[in-house]
Amino acid sequence: MLPDFTHHIVRDLAWVAFAPPLLDGSTLPSRDPLKDSIWRTEPEQLLHRLQQLDAKPEQLQELFPNSRDRRLGNYYERLWHALLKLSPDVAIVAHNIALREAGRTLGELDLVIRAANGEITHLELAIKFYMGRPELQQPGCSGECSKASLWWGPDPSDQLSLKVQRLIQHQLPLVKQLEALQPAQYPQELPKPTCSATWLQGFLFQSAAQNMPPACGQTTRRGAQLWCHRKEVVALLPSNSRWIAIPHKEWLMPPKLPAASELLKPEQMEQVFANARAQQAVMFARVAAPDNYQPLHADRLICVADDWPA
Repeated sequence: MLPDFTHHIVRDLAWVAFAPPLLDGSTLPSRDPLKDSIWRTEPEQLLHRLQQLDAKPEQLQELFPNSRDRRLGNYYERLWHALLKLSPDVAIVAHNIALREAGRTLGELDLVIRAANGEITHLELAIKFYMGRPELQQPGCSGECSKASLWWGPDPSDQLSLKVQRLIQHQLPLVKQLEALQPAQYPQELPKPTCSATWLQGFLFQSAAQNMPPACGQTTRRGAQLWCHRKEVVALLPSNSRWIAIPHKEWLMPPKLPAASELLKPEQMEQVFANARAQQAVMFARVAAPDNYQPLHADRLICVADDWPA
């Protein structure tokens, strides 16, 4: 069980450090940024460093400067930048390098690190939330896993299949083009990556109304991850279940346990929907037992607009 960190950024750093990847590497090259690090072999050292940061959060001002970009994806990348700056044996070589040739943008390298084993590695980072759509399965199809094309984000144009395709066909091969670029595009003094991989985190949510096989390559994780339309919560959720609303753009580590009177019953979730935008997805974490609440592994529910994916 993780310590109950107080500062919200430290809580999210802990989530980034300890949450499993979205996919297991069988369908997409995957590499943990902290692979081979002492923080993986002796995780108590990582926890101790986060506790120090939580006790003296003023250090965050240098590690995590303010940004006008409030997108969750940008925030997630900055969390990894901060975590790697703290790491004793992983170093950031460069990040967010835009590659251009003859006035044409080829793409951007999210992150280049000197890994704990000394290898120069290009990593593509992403935080993603996808929902399984069992109604799109072909009749009679009952495999052990479901195609990536059946998993859609709150924005229906964002689909797991499209993300995987772009990573494999465009973003990961970018390093192969570095030798042909002018030095200004990738400075000569920087070592060039010898390998490329991804590190995707987030959640794959099963429909609360109809189960389907997990996504192919999906990582097994603790807790249940479900989705439903807003109008379905009372019908689909146990009436005795209790939930915490996770504020929009704060979907990483769920909040600390509130007072029992502040926990939501399914019929009270309408209060949260009323304060959200009409098409905004809303996320909740379940409190199964208040005396054993573990935010990292809590059941999650994401509720989408009643007309999603229109």
